[in-house]
Amino acid sequence: MTQTTHPDTAGKEHNRERSRPITVAAVSLSAALMTLDTTVVNVALPDIGADFDATLSGLQWIVNGYILAFAALLLSAGSLSDRLGRRGVFGIGMMLFTLASLACAFASGQGMLIAFRVIQGLGASLVMGTGLALISGAYEGEDPKRRQMAIGIFTALGAAAAALGPLIGGTLVESAGWRSIFFLNIPLGVVIILATFTAVRPQPKTPGSRLDLGGASLAVLMLFALNYGLLTGSGESWDRPDVITTLVAAPVLLAAFLIVEHRLGTDAMLDLSLFRIPTFTGAIVLSFASRVASFGLFPLLILWLTGMLGHTPVEIGLILLVLSGGMLLVAPFSGALTRIAPVRVLVAAGMVIAGAGLEWAGLVTTVDSDWTAILPCLILLGLGSGIVMPHMMGLAVGVVPADRAGMASGTSNAFFPLGTAVGVAVYGAIMTAAISSRITDPDLAQIVAAGRFDQLTDVLPAGSQALVTTAQSAFVDGLSQVFLIGGIASILSGLLALFLVRARDLPTSTAHPAPVKEAHA
Repeated sequence: MTQTTHPDTAGKEHNRERSRPITVAAVSLSAALMTLDTTVVNVALPDIGADFDATLSGLQWIVNGYILAFAALLLSAGSLSDRLGRRGVFGIGMMLFTLASLACAFASGQGMLIAFRVIQGLGASLVMGTGLALISGAYEGEDPKRRQMAIGIFTALGAAAAALGPLIGGTLVESAGWRSIFFLNIPLGVVIILATFTAVRPQPKTPGSRLDLGGASLAVLMLFALNYGLLTGSGESWDRPDVITTLVAAPVLLAAFLIVEHRLGTDAMLDLSLFRIPTFTGAIVLSFASRVASFGLFPLLILWLTGMLGHTPVEIGLILLVLSGGMLLVAPFSGALTRIAPVRVLVAAGMVIAGAGLEWAGLVTTVDSDWTAILPCLILLGLGSGIVMPHMMGLAVGVVPADRAGMASGTSNAFFPLGTAVGVAVYGAIMTAAISSRITDPDLAQIVAAGRFDQLTDVLPAGSQALVTTAQSAFVDGLSQVFLIGGIASILSGLLALFLVRARDLPTSTAHPAPVKEAHA
């Protein structure tokens, strides 16, 4: 007796099969867009600062507004998509991101740009918190190799965007102005939105999953209070009432957040019980520290390359390719390296190598240096990051119970952008303090901190070359301190990983960890 397949069933399966590559393409392209929006903005900061006469703290907010909204809401996005539907939340996130990009492109001032960057970050959190789940759901019940291949495409596009972002951004800024980096998002965003609602199939909802609104609200308030206090305090004055209030509020909000998450237990957006596993804690420390040591110092590095050395945006993109090239060179061999040394030794060595590069830059950079002085730093930072990055997600996910893998992955992904945001804020405070110790005029100090050395001739009297030299020296001193402190933090986190990452926590499957599926922001 011959068994036949009902036409409706065959038709549904055909539609599912046809929608899968579109789902992968839409999600992967969105990952590339979210990554580009972080890296290209860094390259555009000098031009944005010149247009809006922005202070250093204003430029930092343009970077951190997006990153903080993204990080604070990333963990909640997964729960929201479970309740409302993954396709719908993903599509709404893309619409928010695309509309906010349009608004950023037409922003008439620093405050407006920051506000729309926050909305961009909110949209990005919905997209990235849902994207991988959409891919996994599309291949549910299929050969796991097909799903892994799809996730590999997602990861590869995100990595390519991270590597090429500075060069793409530099080319756009130099040829069409800084607003073009936001206009780029609009046609691509529209294509993704149309594909999402016309070709990506809806996936089942799980209404039973709890949405941790209290935890999400406290996380947002805590992160923005800390960031506001650090950036405003360093840029204006530490004794301002609003600065004191927010810096006092930040630890109080953190304590409240931890209490709420502890009470919710496994229903919390951040399951604190996972931190009882030393290896998981080590993976989170590495996720955070790796971004503090790299993306966190990019804004100041770019202001130095542009403001003091006079490099064009395209030249900056090419210079930063040295770093991303080192990452791409080493990362494919991450599995082979585990046959030579244990994972804990590899990640520790990677952080120490990156830290050594930063220490080099801190020791050799002077007011007379050109970019080649930091070439060894860029090479070592890239190689070290390339050793560390592929293992972090495997460490975070591989040591927790299977039903907590999604939580572990989301937590690790959230700490990547948090590291960037904290690095940007703390390094900015260090830079501002170094400059203020040498330059007493607050208006002049703000111009120098923002890297706008071309304006010094407008605000200083004729024959003030000595003051220009002092301003340049103050900026380089601050940058050197940032390099040195970042290097120490990187080395210490690497040594800490030796103690936290334990072989007995790692199952056999993590001996050769899968490449990191990182939320690129």
